[in-house]
Amino acid sequence: MIAMRRMTVALLSVIFASLVLSGAVFASQKVDANDVKLDSPIRSILLDPSETKVDLDIDLFNYADTRRLVAMELLDLPEGWDIAIWNAFFDFQIFELVVEPTETTPGQRPRMRVRLPDPRPEPGNYSFTLVLTDAENPRVEYDRAKFTIGVPAPDIEEEGEVTVRTDYAVLRGPSNSSYEFEIVIKNDTGDQQSFNLAGLVVGANQQPLQGWQVGFTPAFGEQKQISSLSILAAIDERVNVTVTPPRFVDPGNYFIPVTVETDGGIFGTGTLLTLEVIGRGELLASTETGLLSMKATAGEEAINTLRLTNFGTGLVRDVALDADKPPQWEVTFEVDNVNELPINNQIDVGVVVKAPDDTIPGDYMITLRGRSQDALGEVDIRVTVDQSTVWGWLGIVLVLIVISGLLGVFWRLGRR
Repeated sequence: MIAMRRMTVALLSVIFASLVLSGAVFASQKVDANDVKLDSPIRSILLDPSETKVDLDIDLFNYADTRRLVAMELLDLPEGWDIAIWNAFFDFQIFELVVEPTETTPGQRPRMRVRLPDPRPEPGNYSFTLVLTDAENPRVEYDRAKFTIGVPAPDIEEEGEVTVRTDYAVLRGPSNSSYEFEIVIKNDTGDQQSFNLAGLVVGANQQPLQGWQVGFTPAFGEQKQISSLSILAAIDERVNVTVTPPRFVDPGNYFIPVTVETDGGIFGTGTLLTLEVIGRGELLASTETGLLSMKATAGEEAINTLRLTNFGTGLVRDVALDADKPPQWEVTFEVDNVNELPINNQIDVGVVVKAPDDTIPGDYMITLRGRSQDALGEVDIRVTVDQSTVWGWLGIVLVLIVISGLLGVFWRLGRR
C-alpha cells in the first residue's frame, strides 16, 4: 500500500512538472503587445471647403519572428460618417490582416477611407480611433492611433454658376497615341445638378474634323464612358477627357472645345483644350517587284531588292538593316543603314542571298528588316533552292565514265 502511494505521488509530480514546462513553452510563444506597430504619416487633416472624402495610408510593421494576424477596429466614429479600412485599390473592405515579419518596410499598407455624410457636417474637428489587436487573442492590444478630420466652413461664393478648370490644357505627341486631359468641374449653382458633357475637335479654321474620338470618363473608379455627371452643390468633380486622333492625321495644332451644361442650358460653361500632333514615321517593307519569293542555287549568290517605304506622318531616321536566315546562310545588304527616309518616300536596297554548298533543295524562309528607334518594317521571303549545275554535270561525267568502263570490259571479254 505504501509503495502504491509513493508511485502515485511520483506520477503526480511528473504530470505537474510537465504542465509547468508546457506552460513555460506556451508562454514563450505568446504574442506580445509590442509585436505589431501602426504608423500613419497623417493623423490630423483639414479638408478643403469643397471636399467630402479623404484617403489615408496605414502602415503596419511586424517586429516579431513570425507572422501575426491583426484585427482592426474603429472606435468613436462620428455619426453618419462612412469610415472603413480598404485595400490599396478599393476592391474590398478589410477587418483582419496577416502581417509578415518586417524591419524597415511595411508588412502591409491598407488604406483608410473617410467619407463625409450628406448633408455636410457642421464645421469643426471630428475624431475617431483605430485599434489593432491580435485576432486570436483580442485581449492583446498591439497599437492604437487617433485621427482628426477638420471640416471647415464652406466658402462664401456667389451662387448660380458652374466653372471648369484644367492644369494641363495643352498636350503634345504623335498621331498614333491616345491622349487624356483632366478637367475639374465645380458646381456653384447652390443645388445638386446634372451636367451634360460634350466635346469635339476643330482645326485652325474652326471647322469640326471627322475621324477624331472624344470621350469622358470619371477620374477615379471605373473607366466607363459617360455623357453626363451629377454633382452636389459646392463640390468639385474631376473628369478625364480622352482624345484619339485618326491614324494618319497631319501634324499640327488641334483644338478641343469642351462644354458642360445643365438640361435647358440654364447653367453652363466650357474650356478649350489643345493637342499638338507631331509627325511619326511608319515603315513598310517589301521587294522591288512586290514578289515575296525568289530562287537561289546552293553555293551561289542570288540577288534581290528590299524596298522600304515611309507611309507615316514624320521623317524616319537611322534605319538599320538586318535579316533572319537559316543557319550558315549569308544575307548581305548593299548598305548597312539608311540615314533618313522622308514622308511618302521609298528607297531600294540591294540584297545578296547565298545558301551553303550542301543545302538540300527545297523552300526556305528569310526575313528582311528595316528598323529605327520608332518604326519597324519587315518582310518574309520564300527562297527556293536548287542544287548547283556543277554537281549535275559531274554526275553526267561519272555516268559516262562508268558506261565507258563497262563497254571496255565487254569488248575484252568478247575477243576472248
